[in-house]
Parts: sequence; C-alpha cells; structure tokens
Amino acid sequence: MTYLSRAAALRLGLAAPLALAASPARAQSRQIRLGAGTDDAFMQPYWAADLGLFRRANLDVQIVTVGPVAVVPATAGGSIEVGMADPLQVALARTRGIPIAYFAGGPLSTRKNPTLVLCVAKNSPIRSAKDLEGKTVAIISVRSLMQITTAEWLTRNGADPTKVKFFELHFPEMAPALMRGTIDAALIGEPFLTESKADVRPIGVPFDTVAPSFTIFGWLALREWLDANADVARRLAAVFYETARWVNGHRDESAVIEAKYTKIELDVARSMERNPLSTALRTADIQPVLDIGARYKLVEPTRAADLIAPGFS
Repeated sequence: MTYLSRAAALRLGLAAPLALAASPARAQSRQIRLGAGTDDAFMQPYWAADLGLFRRANLDVQIVTVGPVAVVPATAGGSIEVGMADPLQVALARTRGIPIAYFAGGPLSTRKNPTLVLCVAKNSPIRSAKDLEGKTVAIISVRSLMQITTAEWLTRNGADPTKVKFFELHFPEMAPALMRGTIDAALIGEPFLTESKADVRPIGVPFDTVAPSFTIFGWLALREWLDANADVARRLAAVFYETARWVNGHRDESAVIEAKYTKIELDVARSMERNPLSTALRTADIQPVLDIGARYKLVEPTRAADLIAPGFS
C-alpha cells in the first residue's frame, strides 16, 4: 500500500499496489485514483473492492493510502481524483479558492456508537471536566473538530477550556502516554480504544456536543472532475451507498474484511464501536459541523448546500 504524505500528495503519477480494475474489455472510463486511510472511518472503498462492487459498476479504481490531512492537497494537486475529508476541511478549501465539492456521504458519528472517546488512565484521579484544568489533553490535530468539540465538552461540563493544554499525538501513542503520565487525558479512537480498554477509563464523548448524528467525512472531488465525469461520479456514489447498506447490516462479515486490510485482531474488529455509513448525502448531516466550526472561528459561516456538487444531494 502506498502512503501519501502531505508533501508527496502534491506530486503526480503515484502508484499503489491495490489496483481494483475492471477487465480491459469492459473498462469504459479512466482509472480513478481514490485516496483513503486504513482505519475504520476510511474502510468503505476496501469493503466495496472486496465485495466486487467497483468491478460490477464497471469502475476502474486504484486505492492510494492518504493521510486525512493530505486528502485536500492531494485532490487539488491532481495526485488523486477522489478522496474523503471532513466538512471543516472542505469549507476551508472553498474559502481558499480550492474548487472541491462533496458528491457522496461517508461515515457518520452517532451518540449510539461513539468511536472517539476522551479517556484518562485507569488509576487517574481525574473524574470530571473541571479536573482537567491545568492539565494536558492529547488529540490527533489542533485547530480541528477534535479540539473544538473537546473545548465545547469542557465548557458544558463546567471547565474553562483556555486552562487546558492541547497536545498533538497519534492514536497508537495515546494509551502508552497516559500510562506513563506524560499526558493527562486523550481523545482516543477505535480500534485503539478497544485495544486499550484494560488500561484507560472514559470520561466523556466530545463529539456528542455537535449533534445526535453528523457527517465525519464525505467523498469529494474537484468540481471540474465532477462536471467532466458526472456519470462516473454517480456510479461511484451508488457503489458507496450499496457498500454502506451492506456494511450497516452485516457487522460480522464486514469485520472480517476490515481485519484483513487493517491487520487488527479479528476479535477487536468485531467488538469495537464502528461508525455507521450514510446512504445519502444530506445537508442536515453536514450543517452541525459547519455551525460549531464557525462558532469557534475555524471556518466562516457556511451553508452545507454550498459544499455539495449540483445534482448530488
């Protein structure tokens, strides 16, 4: 699997070993380089590939492993045609003149299935939001949805977020850092949340402050590409939604596929919380993220409809 860094995302002609192509006799469109990560939120194309849905839709797809922050520059730079990003990233790109747009919905955050939880070490004296004042909280990325939702959770639970230090750390490093005492709390995501449950204790779910259900990531492309490849984009969206319906209804079977591509233990894949996948692109799922982003001044006030390509909502 090829990993595309932020810098490499701006170069063209990258290859990835997972090429999911229709046979030459059936291929009717150019290959689609699709950027995705290798964790649960980005598994949709892997499930689709394993189920043979791209091939059945006569789509020639190559999956390129791209880190979440590299998706927008990779799409803008032409290294990939299709990727997945959160609404704040897409809104920021729009204000900076990068003409990308959503054409299909992706994973959802729901209060029923929290996949990102604020945790402390099991033996930590921290029990409440107020206890985190003067302490360090690890998150994947500062000035992001993770930081502002954690700040909102702190505020709603009686703490002053300006008295909390946010520190960037990768998921695999969070639980060990909690155990060493080098950080006080961490916003841990699956599968690391399940893998470290013997060592950490949950104290809150910051994403619950956004809405009962909202878009984490949506599928996007350059508007120029969508205009020139409208039929391809519609078939690709249809594959994503067919995949979503299957995955949402086949937890055990989809866990086997996820374990194969992510290399996590099968029992972890089966027992961990997972994000449900959307079966439509809805402004109501996107707007709450834009609203909290605007309230914390990460983005300008934005209408969800303005981030969606015409004909895809």
